[in-house]
Amino acid sequence: MEAVPRPALTGTNLVNSEYSHACQNAKNCYYTFWAFFTEDSQYTWAPLLSRQTFDSYVTDKSEQTYETLLSDRLYRVRFSYFTHDCLESSFLFDCVGCSYCFGCVNMRKQKYRLFNKQFFKEEYLKRMKYWDIGSYSRLDEAKKKFKEFYLSVPHRYADIVNSVNVIGDVIRDSKNCHMCFSALEDVYNCKYVYFAGLGTKDSYDISVAGDLSELLYEVSYTIRAQRVRFSSGVTNSIDIDYCDWARTSSNLFGCIALKNKQYCILNKQYDRSEYGVLISKIKKHMDEVPYIDAKGRTYKYGEFFPPELSAYAYNESHAFVWYPKAKSEALEDGLQWRDPSERKYNITLEPEKLSDHIRDVDDSILQEVIGCLHRGVCNHTCATAFRLTKEELIFYRDMQIALPRLCPSCRHAERIQWRNGFHLYKRKCMCSGTKSHATGAINKYENWIQHFHGAVACPNEFETTYAPHKPEIVYCDQCYKAEFL
Repeated sequence: MEAVPRPALTGTNLVNSEYSHACQNAKNCYYTFWAFFTEDSQYTWAPLLSRQTFDSYVTDKSEQTYETLLSDRLYRVRFSYFTHDCLESSFLFDCVGCSYCFGCVNMRKQKYRLFNKQFFKEEYLKRMKYWDIGSYSRLDEAKKKFKEFYLSVPHRYADIVNSVNVIGDVIRDSKNCHMCFSALEDVYNCKYVYFAGLGTKDSYDISVAGDLSELLYEVSYTIRAQRVRFSSGVTNSIDIDYCDWARTSSNLFGCIALKNKQYCILNKQYDRSEYGVLISKIKKHMDEVPYIDAKGRTYKYGEFFPPELSAYAYNESHAFVWYPKAKSEALEDGLQWRDPSERKYNITLEPEKLSDHIRDVDDSILQEVIGCLHRGVCNHTCATAFRLTKEELIFYRDMQIALPRLCPSCRHAERIQWRNGFHLYKRKCMCSGTKSHATGAINKYENWIQHFHGAVACPNEFETTYAPHKPEIVYCDQCYKAEFL
């Protein structure tokens, strides 16, 4: 791993896409990661089949969106989460088929609603003059009011749509998936998945994989592959073990950055019969003489690489974003830590000095080095400063959005706080009836029927990513549908 050269950034069919990594068929993208057939997007993680998607996380089949998360089929939508098939709206959570809505939660096929309240078109447009988010002060007020409203209404225990026999969160059009998180479109017979889709089948323990893949085990960042184990960054390959960045290859073991190869071990070529004999010996040796790390953990054949072999320190990894640790905690867990380089940016404009309204911002802002409002004291790998791109400024003006005061790293960290982590908690539905429910005399089904008629509290239990200490009101699927659908 240390001897073989690696590309600084990876991707396929990239056109004019600076500072973008692991993208497929991207054009005019900037500081974008894991884009898939996406154009004109910036500061975005996993935009799929989208155009002009800025500051977003896993947003697909959308155009002109800003600050969206785990949403799809949007047009001119801002600050929206778990939202689908919506247009010309802002501040939405778990909304479907809505247009011209602002600050809404749990709405379906609605129009001209403001914080879930219905208005005629003329009154809605009149009230929307106040909620002009081209102003930073008004935008900040809208964020606070939306968060308060979000906490005041019930939420579905999990974001599961058109799926059968699944347990997890953010699952769409999938079947037989357990402990899966972000399983999007035709994921079948999988377990322990974080972000997979587009025809992923019969796989286990995968992180960021899919696009017609099957029989994957303990892999990350792998697409269009079959029978891949304990590997990362594999594309269009078959029968790969313990490899990194294999491309259009087959029958590789312990190889790094090989392309169009087969029957290789540690990047050395063998013939087919010799390869089979050596692989059997290697697997036997791995079992008889396992690797033991500094924490005493044993690694035989069948386990992913130990963390100390990672090319990235913990605080440089995607895991740090979801589960931030202090340096002392990471080192105690046997994880690497790399202290960031000292940043000495010549900040020419403090965030407090930015114009309040986007209409008052002229092109000279493109020459400024803007300080981040967090000033590096957060735990978000803050860059402490940032600059605006020309395309970004044009986008803010067109969408009438106030300039950000945070650097891209801090914006990303705050954005993903809208989704829960990847642990499931057993909880009870929080929908209560007019009196406490009976116990013992009636079964669960009869109890729920009584609850539906307002007699008892809902008896349903479920597994959810909403932790018990969190303030959200959490409903089971039946109660959620009864109240909102």
